[in-house]
Amino acid sequence: MQTSIDRIETHAKKIASGKHETVSPGQPARFTEASSVNDGIWQGDLGLEIIEKVPDGYTLVRRAKDADRQLVPGNTQGSKHCLDSLSGVKLYRPEKWDGESLIGPCFVLTEERTVQHPTHGAVTIPAGFTVQCRYQREFDAELRRERRNAD
Repeated sequence: MQTSIDRIETHAKKIASGKHETVSPGQPARFTEASSVNDGIWQGDLGLEIIEKVPDGYTLVRRAKDADRQLVPGNTQGSKHCLDSLSGVKLYRPEKWDGESLIGPCFVLTEERTVQHPTHGAVTIPAGFTVQCRYQREFDAELRRERRNAD
């Protein structure tokens, strides 16, 4: 019979040998009901983070339309991170949501929702959470700004 320490050591050996389970790109993910503030999941370049409350400087989208389901500005395939529905969603946007900031919309859920994307795995979020969208830094845009400032 294996003890808890034996199971941990066996698992550690699997990790060290590279024979452990991995999460591959495109696999679905889910926040559990036990998730807490600061827990997050990245869906490609979109970060979804559980937060305590809607931050200051955000405005409620009063009459959300179907196009408001998209959580990343732009019209490329990479920007098509979209909520499956706006039912049970209170959507908030930063006052200056221009695609340059690393902070995006925030939403409060009263129903379970899924963030979908054509190439990344769907991320499901249970009802009762407030979620902050964050964006991965675009190195090329940052590098151009840094070069311009250095000149």
